[in-house]
Amino acid sequence: MKSQTSALLSRSGQDILKADTTLGSGNFLDRCLAVNPARDVPFLFLDAPVTLPCGQSYRSFSLQTLDLARRSLACWYINLGVKRNDIVAVMVAEGITPFLHHLALTSMGATGSLMNPAMPIDAATAYVLKHGFVRLVIDDTLSAAVELAARLEEAYAPCEIAACPRGGEPRGEFMPSSWPVEPADSTLVLLSHTSGTTGIPKAVRHEHRQFFMRKRVRIGQFMEYPDDRLLTALPQSHSAGISHLEIAVLHGIPTLILSDLLGEPVRAALRDFAPSIVLGFPQTYTSLVEAGIAPNEFPSVRRWFSMGDAAHESHVRKVLDGSDDSRFMDLYGNSELGMVLAKEVSREKNLRSRRLIGRPVEISLAKVLHPDTGQEMAEGGIGLIAILSPTSTTGYWQQPELTALSWRNGYFLTGDIGYAEHGNFYQVDRVADVISLPGTSLYSLLLEEELQQIPAVHDVSVVGILPDRRTGQSHAIFALVVPERDSPERDEVIAAEAWSALGNAMEQAGIDTTGTPVFVAVTRDISGIPVGATGKVLKRKLRESFSAYIATSPDSRENFYGIRYITSGTSTDDYPERIRA
Repeated sequence: MKSQTSALLSRSGQDILKADTTLGSGNFLDRCLAVNPARDVPFLFLDAPVTLPCGQSYRSFSLQTLDLARRSLACWYINLGVKRNDIVAVMVAEGITPFLHHLALTSMGATGSLMNPAMPIDAATAYVLKHGFVRLVIDDTLSAAVELAARLEEAYAPCEIAACPRGGEPRGEFMPSSWPVEPADSTLVLLSHTSGTTGIPKAVRHEHRQFFMRKRVRIGQFMEYPDDRLLTALPQSHSAGISHLEIAVLHGIPTLILSDLLGEPVRAALRDFAPSIVLGFPQTYTSLVEAGIAPNEFPSVRRWFSMGDAAHESHVRKVLDGSDDSRFMDLYGNSELGMVLAKEVSREKNLRSRRLIGRPVEISLAKVLHPDTGQEMAEGGIGLIAILSPTSTTGYWQQPELTALSWRNGYFLTGDIGYAEHGNFYQVDRVADVISLPGTSLYSLLLEEELQQIPAVHDVSVVGILPDRRTGQSHAIFALVVPERDSPERDEVIAAEAWSALGNAMEQAGIDTTGTPVFVAVTRDISGIPVGATGKVLKRKLRESFSAYIATSPDSRENFYGIRYITSGTSTDDYPERIRA
């Protein structure tokens, strides 16, 4: 009898999994091992090899080698002294490695708090200290992880730090009879951190049943064709990355897992692996289109999935140019929602409206609530987006007050501002990024959409700066514009067009532009722009740094991203003096 050459799980096997009421994020691998006869067929492929504690290196994984990796790491954790119900902070290289540590810890009944190595070091240090983690595992070949360990030692943090083994450790043949631990519905399986755009990242709780609810629905639905191939450019230290690798394992779908998630490595993987499905955050697609996409450059792709905030319309259009007849699936969600809970589909000739996040998925309800009263807003009224779903987190680790503030009448407040029309929901801003001006508000994401219609503009971030401490209102508006890479347009021309577009948008909102200075900066060097762990621009940092820059006198100003800026005219001539006063 010939061995099976595909790891794809049959329809009958999928039905067995869906009927298993105990199936969840803490035991899905064991259930897959029990029902999939192709346990030895590799289906998870890597762009770089990983080495297990047993010393064996792998460039691909089957169900059997996933189990070996889990066993090997779990044995190492047991020898390290980790026990059931322990919390372990983990900062290791991107790619499949965070997922392997997640599998090992959940198999022991312990919980990993996976940390993205791209997290700014100050935020990473504060994250560990704030949440009181007493054990940290690092990859000591990562400079970020080594720096984090040094910072914690300098702070005299009561945190035991261990480096991942590089081979030669026990294989895990002799595991306790209780291994793997069978989880209960409420067993904590993961702490995922938020992006930290408004401060120190928060640790979001995910449980065995709650974290799996949306994945259960997608068993048998995620794949549309038997030849589907998946490319994931998600950070596997993020809950979205973990979730979609669970989906890949449940189906046995051929999957390439990237460790380098931006730009040219993604382009090369699209060409070489020829996936039909691509997963990424908006920042992945932003970096991909930054160098340009040729018509039908990626003919194999049928579906592009974008997680998190809604992608900008101009970027969606350019991505769709890369594959004829493909669909761009804009999937709205965040760490707290446990899984994507709203979706909108765009095609090349049927692009979704700007900032449209679509309708809630089948297991979710959504409302727009008044920021003060908590009452549901009338259709078209702008307020707080709130979601009710069984996949939503049970709260923030060791932050009961914040947990309580994040719910209204059973609905989770996503931190977004938006509105609803005809059953569709629109995201117009993050709560923390709304630009408050006397008598009105401006929404930075809507302003960014307007500026991105300028042909020479690749990306843009808009913030309100120098808020009045008494009123919370902004004194000025600042836009940081990144031109198209090969645009021949001069920076000062791009700045002038952006400044004019901002002024028009403000006038349409009834704002007196002579009383509100507008600054536009253009830069072609994005290396210094402050970003969080997932590549999202940290608008809080942008506000702070530009406020400090503009508050100094012209003679003493330090270089700010190597840019030039223009202002709204004579009303800003004495602006630095007014700020210092």
